[in-house]
Amino acid sequence: MPPAIFKNPEHQELFDKQGFIVLPFLDSEDVDFLDKTFDEMHPELPTSGGFISGSYSQDFAYKKKASDTIHDTFMPHFKRLFKDFQAIGGAFLFKLPSPNSELIAHQDWTIVDEDKYYALNVWVPLTDTHAENGPLMVLPGSHYQKFKVLRAPTLPFFFTGNETVVKENLIPLYVKAGHTVILNQSLVHYSPANVSTKIRKAITAGVLSKDAKLRLYFKDNNSDKEELEMFSQDRDFLISFDDFFSDIFQRPKMGKSEGTIPYKVPSFSKEEIEPMLQGMRTEAGFAVAPKPKTKPPTVPTSEAPIAQASFFDKLKRFVGFGKN
Repeated sequence: MPPAIFKNPEHQELFDKQGFIVLPFLDSEDVDFLDKTFDEMHPELPTSGGFISGSYSQDFAYKKKASDTIHDTFMPHFKRLFKDFQAIGGAFLFKLPSPNSELIAHQDWTIVDEDKYYALNVWVPLTDTHAENGPLMVLPGSHYQKFKVLRAPTLPFFFTGNETVVKENLIPLYVKAGHTVILNQSLVHYSPANVSTKIRKAITAGVLSKDAKLRLYFKDNNSDKEELEMFSQDRDFLISFDDFFSDIFQRPKMGKSEGTIPYKVPSFSKEEIEPMLQGMRTEAGFAVAPKPKTKPPTVPTSEAPIAQASFFDKLKRFVGFGKN
């Protein structure tokens, strides 16, 4: 287990057990400030798409301004919660009211050596979240310290092909504005469509162990070799992609190659993965999810023809993004 990153030992223990923790974070003045900043930086919202992350933008000045503003606002609260840490900026996330605003179940990329260090996703809604506006949902116990897998934009997930089973084992987190869900970046998470009548605004920011060095893995899918190339990265690399949905599938132009390692993503049948996911929940302190009596409604999308596409290929069909 990496050295503790939370100041409060009880927070650390619960985070290590669950892979996430929900805590009070921003005060009302900070929430108001960031909400107004969002409006000022997004004077015109897209008319299409549903889920949008500022990191998808091609405007580096916009991304840098947002990241720096979030960093400066969050830092006093980071210092209250964490020790021996470094912050790596942030981005606005928002869901327009749309049946296409679902964010597909996924794990964030591996960006540090997770055997030695923590990589945290600090997710903060700027409005109360509830069942209708696209709350964050998580699979307790699915984080790296419990199930060790590497993640990259050119890799499938260990649950690829079993997304329905994953969704059956998720728990929703209904969070007040200004509270935070602090996720281990390896934790499986998801959010359903915003079917309310209002935009759902949120922020994501990164926190790492103090001595962690950033990295990004690349799998050359034109090669039969079961290996990953690792690239060391600068602290701003996550907001430095010129064309996000093109660049992430290419051999990285940023960073320095540190060579290759042998690696193959584990894969499982439905019969194998179902008890595994239930075991993750149980070990994290959550009862096994009951089987739904009826099939949940399907959000209408164009996903069906690309069932074997990667997470980011699928995501492109849900989002809209432009200069900001």
